[in-house]
Amino acid sequence: MNKEKTSFLVIVGGISLLVIGNSPATLLPFTVGTLEEGFNLSKQSIGLVVSIELIAMAISAIFFGSFVSKLNLKKSALFGCLLVVVGYFLCSLTDSIEFLRIIRGVSGIGSGLLIACGHNVLSASVNPERSYAAFILVTSLCGASFVWIAGIAAEEGGYSLMFMIFGFITLLLAPLLFFAKKQTLLIEELDVNNSVSVTSPIVILMTLGLLFFSLPSGGMWAFNERLGVEIGLLQSVIGKILSFSLLVGLLAPILVWFVGDRFGRKKPILVCLVLILFSFIYMLTSMHSIAYITGNLIWNFTYTVTVIFVLAAAAHLSPDGKLASWMNATALISQASSPVVFGWILGTQSFNNLLPYIIASILISMFCVLLTRNQLDEGY
Repeated sequence: MNKEKTSFLVIVGGISLLVIGNSPATLLPFTVGTLEEGFNLSKQSIGLVVSIELIAMAISAIFFGSFVSKLNLKKSALFGCLLVVVGYFLCSLTDSIEFLRIIRGVSGIGSGLLIACGHNVLSASVNPERSYAAFILVTSLCGASFVWIAGIAAEEGGYSLMFMIFGFITLLLAPLLFFAKKQTLLIEELDVNNSVSVTSPIVILMTLGLLFFSLPSGGMWAFNERLGVEIGLLQSVIGKILSFSLLVGLLAPILVWFVGDRFGRKKPILVCLVLILFSFIYMLTSMHSIAYITGNLIWNFTYTVTVIFVLAAAAHLSPDGKLASWMNATALISQASSPVVFGWILGTQSFNNLLPYIIASILISMFCVLLTRNQLDEGY
């Protein structure tokens, strides 16, 4: 299979789609914290609010990703961006938690549409490993900036100021969407890798592996700000720590860019899962600032490496971006479920009571990865 050369600006457009589409997940720690304080609700209730948005994002990404090749990319991108922008501004104005749930759900549909369009652009690029490495690089930079800004906004004006600021930030990024365009695949010989079935063993194992990998990561990210507060850190300090840890994640796409296929995909993913597990254990058993900083640094770096290899594998199996959209949606489903579970546990227990759940989830993910045999490494 040959693909037409993908221009730099097209990649920029595709990356912008994914950055805006996934921004609610990036802001999750401060969304949880500001809503808890703004509405004086329990962690379980706030977990339900953010879960509604993430579930809407996931369902939308799966739905639109299944036939994204038939969509008008530019019109879909503009419509999705409009829903996200309006959602941010409306949330900054409401003082009703019921209305806020509805707004976040509708905004999530727009985010899912952007995610499907973004993966359609990047998966069809000439070198998806490098395209996704570039995506993660930009996402890390934006994510670091976003959480730093969110930390200051949360401390100064709560959820209202935070949502308003990110409404304006999304507007500033919106013009970059015009660079995105569909990529023409010049397929000389169709093989099974280009028509992967949703019921194929590799897709099932990838989905389950990513599901159980993302459950603890999603829950820890959602309550990361709350963990810092319990340790005794200010919200602005937490924002700087999380921002710095995301910046360290910039080393991950650089590493993947240069290492490439030297070790395949399966081995790096397994090593990263082990390191992520140990970072969570260290943070939750130590419960002090050094452990919080160190754990976040290791976790963000290894998590980023894992995501790049998973998305690259999905792109090779499905160059139209369908499988990558499903993988993105799977991560969002996990992130949507985990705040509810974590909120339920933390409602009556302490942070270290999360450990059995986290350990079991990551071990299941490792088992699924092992069962893929050499299929994750195919396509090089």
